[in-house]
Amino acid sequence: MPFPMNDLILLLPEIIVASIASIIPVIWAFSSRDNRWLILLIALAGNITAAAIALSSIGIESTEIMGGQFTVDRFTTYLRLAILFVASASLIMMVDQFEKVPFGAMASILMFSTSGMLLLVGATDLILVFVAIELMSIPIYALTGMTRYRAGSVEAAIKYFTMGAFGTAILAYGIAWTYGVTGSTSLKNISTVIAQSEMNSAFLFAMGLLLAGIAFKIAIVPFHAWTPDAYDGAPTPVTAFMSVAPKIAAFAILIRLIGVAYSPLTDTVQVLLVTLATITMIVGNLLAVSQQNVKRLLAYSSIAHSGYMLAGISATTLVAGNMVYIGFHTLLYYAVAYALMNLGAFGIIFWVEQNKNTVDLNGFKGLARSAPVSALVMTLVLISLTGIPPTAGFFGKLFIIQTLVSSQLGWLAIILVLMSVVSAYYYLRIVVNMFMHEPDNVATEAKSGTASMPDSIGFVVLVSGIGTLALGIFANWLYQFAVDSIALAAL
Repeated sequence: MPFPMNDLILLLPEIIVASIASIIPVIWAFSSRDNRWLILLIALAGNITAAAIALSSIGIESTEIMGGQFTVDRFTTYLRLAILFVASASLIMMVDQFEKVPFGAMASILMFSTSGMLLLVGATDLILVFVAIELMSIPIYALTGMTRYRAGSVEAAIKYFTMGAFGTAILAYGIAWTYGVTGSTSLKNISTVIAQSEMNSAFLFAMGLLLAGIAFKIAIVPFHAWTPDAYDGAPTPVTAFMSVAPKIAAFAILIRLIGVAYSPLTDTVQVLLVTLATITMIVGNLLAVSQQNVKRLLAYSSIAHSGYMLAGISATTLVAGNMVYIGFHTLLYYAVAYALMNLGAFGIIFWVEQNKNTVDLNGFKGLARSAPVSALVMTLVLISLTGIPPTAGFFGKLFIIQTLVSSQLGWLAIILVLMSVVSAYYYLRIVVNMFMHEPDNVATEAKSGTASMPDSIGFVVLVSGIGTLALGIFANWLYQFAVDSIALAAL
């Protein structure tokens, strides 16, 4: 049976990104060694082309391809665009910053990981889910250890790989159990079997294994232990990429799992989601308070933000006697806001790290005097991460709170607000260091000065800062786009 041409057309974004990832090593091998800008232009051209093709499918109805293993709908398109943006920004940030690491190798590996994420956001069969998660994850393990001349990078890669293998084993076991108890790996078929069968411990055990495997990728407590070491040891542009893009992709498949495969178990699943969201928000924020290393601080902050997003998608309401999820759209808005905030924050951290050879809080002392624009942008993204208006982060949390209140989860909304107050303490410590403290060695600082921010990093930081503020002032259009994307999706 010939492969339907329509399937190939709808898969073009993934095909283009994977093809570019395959072509880059050839270009790197057979052209000038200093070809990083050529490779960057090719990678960006591929991402822009893939985004344009994805955007062109936004008007089509939900379409299943590859025998029902992949679904193209507004939900898929929205997250494809978000992931391609994060990948492009990360490539720009790292293009001219690593003299000892070939940019061609880093770009190719990152693009392969991106292709896995693009597959994951539309996957509707557990076999494709497993393949996409591994295609997403294995390149990130390699990226974490790319600066192998740094002991911390190698250690982080080993820890991340070890924990990742454990998470993969749980996921594979969960897929096997699910197939054993339902006779299918299709999310729709699993839902049908569960709805028609009497619930037993085997169904619940299989579901728990699957959700645990996904929770590892999102860094949900208690599956978060890898996060601080991986974030701290990885090259900072890689940290920016891995803190956002894999999280978006993993949340996408979590939504498809709970919204499609386990929709007959919404009552049971919601209790689990709400519990994990509560624990994750509390643990992430409390552990961040004591951190002096800013990358580790943002790692624990990332865990807390996973809790916020998980709280949003756990909201339900009663419709025609059935419990249905009503908060999936909050994830879509928050994902874009979180991407902008994190890219801006890690861009400035990367520059401080290169300029002062530290990522501790002390490295940010006096930054407002030596680099006022960078300090202002860092302040903007930090208050957005806190949830202070008029930033994108404020509206992201506001939409989640409104959804929780409307679903009779006001107590969870209160916890979210309280934890946001806690986060203000550790975020604003960085602001205080930038504006109210002098550098530890003022004489050395005045003598050596501060190197200007490279254009590549500066571009990403500027776009992130403007985007964070613009999405706060003009939040409604993206929010409506998110709502429409969920309404027209196969969820």
